[in-house]
Amino acid sequence: MKNILITTNRYKEFEKHLSKQNYRIIPFPTIKTVPLEFEIDSIQDYDFILFTSVNAVKFFFDKVESQKIKDKKIIAVGEKTAEKLKEIGFNNILIPEEFRAEGVVKLIEKRWKEFENKSILVPRAKKGRELLSEHFKNKNIKIEILPIYETVGNIPENKEKVEKMLQNQEIDTVVFTSPSTFENFLEIFENEKGKKYLSHPKIAVIGVTTKKAIENEGLKVDIIPDKYTFQNLSKFL
Repeated sequence: MKNILITTNRYKEFEKHLSKQNYRIIPFPTIKTVPLEFEIDSIQDYDFILFTSVNAVKFFFDKVESQKIKDKKIIAVGEKTAEKLKEIGFNNILIPEEFRAEGVVKLIEKRWKEFENKSILVPRAKKGRELLSEHFKNKNIKIEILPIYETVGNIPENKEKVEKMLQNQEIDTVVFTSPSTFENFLEIFENEKGKKYLSHPKIAVIGVTTKKAIENEGLKVDIIPDKYTFQNLSKFL
């Protein structure tokens, strides 16, 4: 039986893609998301709305009626984000080939005539990469970031149990889905001790940004899928 530690609360999405019977999923969410207060002066000022995650969709439509943006063009980063939008009633959704900021940049550049002189609203986490704004800051396009939630550290209830398993080298793989899941893992285990715990299990990530964050701390990433989804990652375990 292989023990896989999942550092996000979305572990059930991951679990359903593991068809092998010799895996045991151990939830260990090192982060949690909380909504922020936000206001939009005029939603009609925007031509596109870019959703970067399932959380962005959830927290945005907790306060905004979907009918108000039915005429807007929608961009979704990732298949899960697109699925969530389809559940709400959106069908004509642009999805970049790469499920990250670089993929959005390529999408806009490839279809520049559709985006030139247009405005994009980006509801997202308070802390995030500024690649999109930086890349297009001197071009004829308006990009407005709207923080609607934030990610904060979380100490899981099973911390002591998981720590013992890490000490006894009983965890085979640790899965990180974002830099913050990794950073808070280290914080929970007092940084250097956390790095030591990660010396035995394989480290699996979803995304290049997470991989870089881990490697910057001197650790080796063993598994990264070519497509950044739970389903694809499960094939490599």
